[in-house]
Amino acid sequence: MIAVTCKAFHGDAPTVIRENPSLLQDVPTTSRLGFPDAVFPGDVRNEVYIKLWSGEFFSSASTGSTTPRGLIGRVPSFAGALASARNVQVTIEVRTRTGQAIENVISSGSGEPPLTRFDSMVFYRNNNPTYGELIKLLLPTDHMQHCHLFFTFRHRTAKERGNGARGSDAGERPFAFAYLPLFPDNRAFLQDGSHTLVLYRADKNTNLTPETYYGAPPVLPAGQRPELLPVPQHLVRTAVPGPDSLTIRSFLCSTKVTQNPELLGLLHWEQLADKPELCTILSKFTFVGEVEIVKFLRDIFDSLFSILIGHINEEGDMDDLIFNALVTVLGIVQDRRFNNFQPVLDVYIDKHFTCAAAASHIIHAFNRLLANPASPDTASPLRNALKVWHYVLRFIVRARELQRVKEASVGGGATSEHFEQAFKKEMSVHLNEVNKLMASTRPESIIGTQTLAVQHFNSIVPDLAKTFNSIELVTIVTNFANSIAAPKGRLLIWKLIMYLHIVKGFLFENLVSRSLLVELVVAWIKPYVGQYDEYAHVQPSDLETAKDNSRIAWLESTRLCVTIVAVMLDRLQASLIHPATIVDRRLHRQEQENVEYILSLLPRSVFVPYWCC
Repeated sequence: MIAVTCKAFHGDAPTVIRENPSLLQDVPTTSRLGFPDAVFPGDVRNEVYIKLWSGEFFSSASTGSTTPRGLIGRVPSFAGALASARNVQVTIEVRTRTGQAIENVISSGSGEPPLTRFDSMVFYRNNNPTYGELIKLLLPTDHMQHCHLFFTFRHRTAKERGNGARGSDAGERPFAFAYLPLFPDNRAFLQDGSHTLVLYRADKNTNLTPETYYGAPPVLPAGQRPELLPVPQHLVRTAVPGPDSLTIRSFLCSTKVTQNPELLGLLHWEQLADKPELCTILSKFTFVGEVEIVKFLRDIFDSLFSILIGHINEEGDMDDLIFNALVTVLGIVQDRRFNNFQPVLDVYIDKHFTCAAAASHIIHAFNRLLANPASPDTASPLRNALKVWHYVLRFIVRARELQRVKEASVGGGATSEHFEQAFKKEMSVHLNEVNKLMASTRPESIIGTQTLAVQHFNSIVPDLAKTFNSIELVTIVTNFANSIAAPKGRLLIWKLIMYLHIVKGFLFENLVSRSLLVELVVAWIKPYVGQYDEYAHVQPSDLETAKDNSRIAWLESTRLCVTIVAVMLDRLQASLIHPATIVDRRLHRQEQENVEYILSLLPRSVFVPYWCC
């Protein structure tokens, strides 16, 4: 009987080990096989997992028959198959292009010493073994591109096992070999998944160096016969395919190396042959895996903005592709599974972003989506862009800040003022395009895009404050709110939530803008405060379900309106009792007028039932 005791430890591994030295001091830690959904900033891993899965060794059976000739025909078929099968052992090592074996880079398990060569288990007289053995490769990043896996296959005998000899040390030469480059195309890492390797015959007079096999097909395509593989002419004598095969499975877990060709092409875009190839890579970038993107976040941003303002995009015809790629990355970072990367993005924008000329490119690409919001080609990209509107505006505003620094270093003055006005004009054009979107009523599906704009409008106001003053901001907010045509359903609820965020925000703290906002907000919410009028909200022919939904929507909007009024009164009360307001009679009178204006809603509010508050 075996008794097992389990104890759970909470926290990161180094801290847990440090706090429990008597239990965990020499206990090896095992990393998760693969990345979790959220990859934390600073995580560095570079591991390759190889699972030796199964093999088919036909030539081993034909060359290894030991059945006595006199017993042929007398032995049962299964016994004959067993007698003709051999004991096959697979040896794995990592080699460079020069044929040198890299020492101590193979791990067979946590706590085990690293190996230079890994020997598989041996199945007794089995031509179709299923191994299922997993090893891990710990290779330096700068060496991986020049490495390949090298497999040798030997027959093991009972005598060798009795002497304790290892398969790789046994005197018998291998009967076959195989190899697998880690970078098949010398660019991207080997794709995850199963690989059926081609086994080449090992002649006893042939020295197995890379010159004798490298360049021959390493993997057997599905449905392909080994003898029909196209072997290069200079290798036809030394790399002769046999009928045998070996299947392995590979899995890359790395924050340093990528196996996605589109991502790799983007990161090394300066090495690409021509512009059309780069456009193809950018168009396919949206299909790159999320985990793969967040591992190379800063490098991706650097590449995208370098292309955006580079000579290759001198005519601006790649702006839309780059903008879509940028929105894709920002959408992943905003995903709740990767929200731990949002501080990393903030640091990048504030400290590492240096593309001062990017603002106009981004604004124009965004405006082209807004110009035709109902088109099937632009509807989905526009919605994705509105979801990350805040981050797009942050890049635009940060680019303008960097441009101001450059202008100041060359004299500034009238020239700087001209550029500032030009930038504000571009931003105003962008906001006007958004207002046109909000005023649209056709097609009906556009309400989903409008709802996204309302949901994320408040998030861009702090960034707009770096370009526009308080009065201008109130005008921007007013134009946006008034442009929403006949809101209803969820759009109305989100519009009221937007008002609530406005009165909670920094604009309501400013005395000048607060006086303007009080009148505006009261006018905005006034139509939604009061007694429920069933005849105004539903039709007599509507079903009871529609009537119930209408009443629930009225209750939600009423609650939000009451909350907006409460927040405004609370903030005005705090201002009224502030010492600076008390000593300033003009300011005190202004705040009192604001309160009185809000209280004008009370006659309509008395019809609100107490159970909805």
